[in-house]
Amino acid sequence: MSFWKRSHQAPRAEPVGLPETPGATRIPVVVTGVGPISAIGCGRNAFWKSLIAGQHGFGPITLCDATASPSKIAAEVKDFRLERYVVGGEIMARHTPRPAQMALAAGVLALHDAELELDACDPDRLGVFVGTSIGNLGETLGLATRIHQGRSIPPHAAFHAFNHSSACIVSSFFNIRGPMHTATSGCNSGLDALGQALRMLQTGVVDAMLVIGTDCEVVPEVLAALNASGSLVTRYNDSPGEASRPFDRLRNGNVIGEGAAALLLESEPHARRRQARLYARLAGYQICSAGHNRQYSHDAPEIDLRPCVRALRGAVRDAGWSRDQVEVLSANGSSSVLYDRLEGLAIAEAFGADLSRLRIHSTKSMLGQHGAGSSALQAAAACLTLRRGIVPPTINHVEPDPACGPLPIVTRAETRVVSRVLVHSIGLGGFYYSAAAFEAPEAGFEVFTTGGGQVQWSEQRHPKFQPAEEFRRPLEPWSPQAD
Repeated sequence: MSFWKRSHQAPRAEPVGLPETPGATRIPVVVTGVGPISAIGCGRNAFWKSLIAGQHGFGPITLCDATASPSKIAAEVKDFRLERYVVGGEIMARHTPRPAQMALAAGVLALHDAELELDACDPDRLGVFVGTSIGNLGETLGLATRIHQGRSIPPHAAFHAFNHSSACIVSSFFNIRGPMHTATSGCNSGLDALGQALRMLQTGVVDAMLVIGTDCEVVPEVLAALNASGSLVTRYNDSPGEASRPFDRLRNGNVIGEGAAALLLESEPHARRRQARLYARLAGYQICSAGHNRQYSHDAPEIDLRPCVRALRGAVRDAGWSRDQVEVLSANGSSSVLYDRLEGLAIAEAFGADLSRLRIHSTKSMLGQHGAGSSALQAAAACLTLRRGIVPPTINHVEPDPACGPLPIVTRAETRVVSRVLVHSIGLGGFYYSAAAFEAPEAGFEVFTTGGGQVQWSEQRHPKFQPAEEFRRPLEPWSPQAD
């Protein structure tokens, strides 16, 4: 049969999820620590309090000159200083790009939150997986200015020219000696890092993985490129709090930004042995590409729902759920004029008659769209939703856009017992879609309380740079509920 004939036959059903091997058993994987660095707060308490209150993180761009930019607002992490997380961080920050700084800070928060004794773990079975969309692109582009000005190039520039430098810095700082990887798959990178780390844990290659999504897209050249593509919001420069409007008729584009989130994934047997407090079980993951000779178009992309539907259904299937069991969907919902419509229609097709059961929300209504940090923060929020029993609101969803379909969007925080949350992320251009399934720990496994242990940092950490004093003290449980 010729290639021509094969390529024009009706497409075959595509397998999704992890292939099943006869007799093989997947090791269950749990989330035991979260570390958000965001425009609405850093650390689980500050982040969650702002998220459920519907507090946005948008304001005028200050990290670069936006004078000539049609879009003048961003979600920036206010007053971020590495020395709050690392002793001597002000020295390290002099030669460390901002995305790597945020990754390290997020790692400190997540490991502290997990109350992990690092030296009690096998360091060769503890790994790092970083997701980043543009890596240290701002740092690399800045070299051109130095060259044109005749200034010297700093020797560390070569190291930070690679997206992998954040993973290197994190593994070195914490004395993590196992696998070390970086995923660079656009806005999905944070979710994809989680999904790939999940596969390693399910097969028993490692006991734990520190997974981090980090990006700072508030870079002049990135801002200019996204403006040229028509991706960014321009209508709400004078009212930043109204700018991100997922699935709303008056949405005008994405709000650029920055942020990071770290999650500590452990095999459930490993977490059980150390009596760890659990946020959630990471039960399933799926990434699907569009294929079908898709072409990039900034203003008139093909509205192909199929890869999005496959990703949503695939993650549900991989988790062993049925679609009617999904209770909450953390949508990509970036306020994109084009992709909110595509996502809304795909959600309706994926869930069919079960759509009305769903509670759908978008964290990007408050956090903006900033690459890997966005999807990693979605995952952190999903874990907190399961643990705390509150579904965060979607702000600025005032006039539902009929073109997005009849979506049951949560516009005010809802208190409810939640067992299953699906997280969805869309890559630039609609070439690929990722989804991850989080569920509450199963009944019968005691969910331990924060404050029962204390993080113990490795004795083999860097002699000069180490976690700040605040992160050497025990966690205080949330009240009034034990957490």
